[in-house]
Amino acid sequence: MSWPSLFLIFLFSFVLLSLYLLLNLNNSIVIVDLLFYEIEIHLGKGLIISFLIGSFITVILEISYFFFKKRGKRNE
Repeated sequence: MSWPSLFLIFLFSFVLLSLYLLLNLNNSIVIVDLLFYEIEIHLGKGLIISFLIGSFITVILEISYFFFKKRGKRNE
C-alpha cells in the first residue's frame, strides 16, 4: 500500500471520528434563522451539516477549476 493510500485512509478515519464526536454535542439546541423561517437544530448535527456542505462546495469548485484549467491548456 502506498503512502497516498494510507494518508487517505487515515484522513477518512479522522473525519469519521471527528463526526462521531460532534454528534455528542446534541444536548444543546441552536436556532438557525433563514430570513423568514427559523429552524431548531441540534448543535452536533448543525456542525456536521455545515461541514458536509462546505466539503461539497469545495469539491465542486475544485473540479470546475481543473476542467477550466485543462480547457485553457488545450486551446493554447
